[in-house]
Amino acid sequence: MGGESRIYPSAMKHTPPLPPEIASEVEALKTRIAELESHEAELAWAHNALLEQINREQRQTEAALRISEEKLSRVFNASPDAIAISSLADGRYIDVNPAFEKVFGFAPKEAIGETAGQLGVWPDARQREHVVALMPKQGELVNLEVRFRHKSGQLFDSLFSASLIELEGEPCMLSITRDISDRKRIEQLFLEQNRMLHAVSEAQADFITEAEPHPTFDRLLTHLLDITDSEYGFIGEVLRDENDAPFVRIYAITDMAWDDDSRALYQSVVRGGFEFRNPNTLFGRVLTTGQPVISKDPAHDPRRSGIPRGHPELKAFMGLPLYRADKLVGMIAVANRPGGYYDELVERLQPFSTTCAVLIEAYRNSQRRRHAEGMLRKMNVELEDHVSQRTAELQASIKELESFSYSVSHDLRSPLRGINGFSRLLLQDYGDRLDEHGREYLRRICAATLRMSELIDGMIDLAQLTREPIHLSEVDLSRLAESIARELQATEPGRRVAFDIEPGLKARGDERLLRVVLHNLLANAWKFTARKESAHIAVGRQQTGNSFAYFVRDDGAGFDMKYADKLFGAFQRLHGVNDFAGTGIGLATVQRIVQRHGGLVWAEGEIGQGAAFFFTLS
Repeated sequence: MGGESRIYPSAMKHTPPLPPEIASEVEALKTRIAELESHEAELAWAHNALLEQINREQRQTEAALRISEEKLSRVFNASPDAIAISSLADGRYIDVNPAFEKVFGFAPKEAIGETAGQLGVWPDARQREHVVALMPKQGELVNLEVRFRHKSGQLFDSLFSASLIELEGEPCMLSITRDISDRKRIEQLFLEQNRMLHAVSEAQADFITEAEPHPTFDRLLTHLLDITDSEYGFIGEVLRDENDAPFVRIYAITDMAWDDDSRALYQSVVRGGFEFRNPNTLFGRVLTTGQPVISKDPAHDPRRSGIPRGHPELKAFMGLPLYRADKLVGMIAVANRPGGYYDELVERLQPFSTTCAVLIEAYRNSQRRRHAEGMLRKMNVELEDHVSQRTAELQASIKELESFSYSVSHDLRSPLRGINGFSRLLLQDYGDRLDEHGREYLRRICAATLRMSELIDGMIDLAQLTREPIHLSEVDLSRLAESIARELQATEPGRRVAFDIEPGLKARGDERLLRVVLHNLLANAWKFTARKESAHIAVGRQQTGNSFAYFVRDDGAGFDMKYADKLFGAFQRLHGVNDFAGTGIGLATVQRIVQRHGGLVWAEGEIGQGAAFFFTLS
């Protein structure tokens, strides 16, 4: 059309002018031709743009497809699950991923081109036939639990998923197989642990309620057979005979009687009287070695001796020693587990074995305790008889002591008063006829009779302390100590003695007797600080172990600690009468009162550095 537009002007130079109507049409036609040429250019541009967009989209699609194929290839090759594409008709493997070897044991080059039947991955061909029959109906299978066979021949559990696909017109199956044998093993382990925990809980409850071990161990044996999937078993306590040879006393055993004699033997076990003593057996090896014994073929195991005629066949055996600390206390044995026993099972049974060992030791201790309780009851009866006898004797002794105290109080005092009185009369009426030595002798006689009277008073007071009842109440020791301190200061107001009495000292006891304790201790402190110009006496409380001890401390004469055991004896003195007055009864009285309150009393001191007296109250 572009050529034609160039002809028209040249032709028009040689033609005559057209009529106006024709000229108008010609102009309109030229305008239309120009428009068509413009549309043609636009269409050409649009065509080229469309082709470019199509090419671009095709390139993008090819790139996306290539990326998708790469991703699919990476998933296919990197998946930990076995992925396989196989012919639906005959099971021939068209392609498998590398994980196929990990799951099934066959490398891709071994599997591709072979059928599932040839590789033997389906333990039963009917299983695959069932799966193939389901596929057209359901279109896909998701997480179907299937047991496959590994190249090694070992069966394993898996989750099997499959979808129908078509390759070059042939129906195929895309399958994913995930090995869940480890998960199944863990689930089984958890199940066994739960059953063991249940068995342990039951055993603990039985131990609380059952006096005899046989019912408890019968239930434990039932759990043991269930946990280990065993046919026979026993649980027993290991003891030693007079030659230190180990033997087993049976607590629980499976009833495997096959004739009258074996039934009688089983009944002896039920009654708790059966023992295994033959070391030349599989269980005997457990006793002699102290180690687990596992046999996968007991009938031909050289470690065992013969078995009685008619005894059920043993196809597998496991015996485990039971220890508490380092001591062999028992054993368990099981037999005829399908597939036999293995070392891992020994470890898995450790909580159960430990429980059996603990219970055996507990029942053993319980038997000892019951025996000791029986002996204790017998001894208590004998002791009660002995106590009754001794009580009667003690009551008689108390009456004699009371009678003696009365005699001392009345019969001895009269002669002492006579000696003292006549000595004073001699001194008053005939003193001028005696020389100074004679008068000194009479003064010593008077002083001795007075001291003798004080000793008698102290002895009577000490005897009375053992007879008087104790009236318990809360006692304010601080208040008592302050009262006694004021009394002592009133006797010698010229002395400079500082009393440091801790406030709020409370105790539970007999107030009258505790006042005697504090009076004796404070009077002692007052007496033994007499030679100091300025003295200090403290009363307080300090922590001693899990309880408190009350103390009276001074900075007086003190004492030598090697004589501390003599301080609390009656009439025992560490200082002469001429140095410090006293009867030697005060500290003995303190000890007697503290002991009657269920407490202890002791002293600490150093010569010239003072002394401290401590006492506790229950």
